[in-house]
Amino acid sequence: MAKKTRKVLKQESQQRAIQQAATNVNTALTAAAAQAVTADRPAVAARPARTGENNNSAEDFRYVKSDLRRIGILAVSFSAILVVLSFFIH
Repeated sequence: MAKKTRKVLKQESQQRAIQQAATNVNTALTAAAAQAVTADRPAVAARPARTGENNNSAEDFRYVKSDLRRIGILAVSFSAILVVLSFFIH
């Protein structure tokens, strides 16, 4: 298969940009229509959070503390290595 020329690549890029712009316009129009529909509705009071469902439980994030500790130790050790090596360079 022959290599595409710059002109062909530029045309394809322009076509993709036009398609993306059309998609963005359609999305904006849909969002505006949805906003207009919700603006006609009366405001509804917020529902209280469900008690049986906790999305931010400690069990889901128990690994984060150990990962942050490991990242901190690596950062300090690499910084120390760079400082020590800088003495040998000078």
